[in-house]
Amino acid sequence: MTAATLLHLGASFAALMADYRVAQSQLAALQHDADRTAADAGMVYGSSAWSEHRFAVTGRTVRYVNGLYEKLEDLAQAIAPIPATCFAGLLIKARAHQFAGNPAAIINEIEALAEASKQEAA
Repeated sequence: MTAATLLHLGASFAALMADYRVAQSQLAALQHDADRTAADAGMVYGSSAWSEHRFAVTGRTVRYVNGLYEKLEDLAQAIAPIPATCFAGLLIKARAHQFAGNPAAIINEIEALAEASKQEAA
């Protein structure tokens, strides 16, 4: 795979991440509203009635957020094996590694790019 592929995937990842963050904020607001209206209706937090109410209010958004998360996971996996050949590529890979819960993995990417740069200079 090429640097152009990495840049394309990185742009897709960034756009999807922006959508994901907005959707997460919307979900948090819906959850807050659902919890408030459930409490106002006398539903016990964690009860079946509360759960049903919360899912009725938030279910569609929960599914949407989960779908975005799955797409981000797929993109992060697609990005992982592509070698970074420039700083923009490193940034893309760092974001993907961070999302995947492995932010330290970028160290290996930096070392590989540094080694390649040394060999080019020689």
